[in-house]
Amino acid sequence: MPVTDDELARMSPSERADLARRLTRLAPVPHADEQARRRFVVVVVTAALLMIPWVAALAWTLPPRYLAGHWRTTWVGFDLVLAAALAVTAWAAVRRRQIVVLTAIVSATLLACDAWFDIMTAAGPDRWVSLATALLIELPFAGWLFYVVHALIRLSMRRMLTLSGQTVIDLPLWRMPLFGVPPRRRRRT
Repeated sequence: MPVTDDELARMSPSERADLARRLTRLAPVPHADEQARRRFVVVVVTAALLMIPWVAALAWTLPPRYLAGHWRTTWVGFDLVLAAALAVTAWAAVRRRQIVVLTAIVSATLLACDAWFDIMTAAGPDRWVSLATALLIELPFAGWLFYVVHALIRLSMRRMLTLSGQTVIDLPLWRMPLFGVPPRRRRRT
């Protein structure tokens, strides 16, 4: 027998939460493919390790100065990508879409990169302007976006735990497990 909207409206918040918890427990939990997770880890670790000799090669071979071609196109293109990332982040926030987490991380990262390259490529008095812009605008904005992402993830996790009837534990994000991914098995020795 289906529950009507009127019946749901008459329920107390705790009754609705209890119903949501019970329904969540009945729902199948999709599990991530363990082999795909392992491949992902191997690829990312390999990429990180390959960056070490690459950075060393760049540090050894790049000239201290280089006249860049397409300078204007490079900066205009980068700033257009940054503007697009911020616009999509705003759209996702207005629409209350989960993708806001990803777009905000991308936007914050682009802001930090913009600050770095502005400072490192500026000369003379422009370097002071770039430094001021980085310290007063770009880096605080990037930090705020990272903070908002952190808060959104924690809020989503708390809500998911509450609705699934699990105990809400305040763990730092780096210790929170991924949902749908079985816990790592400890090897027995």
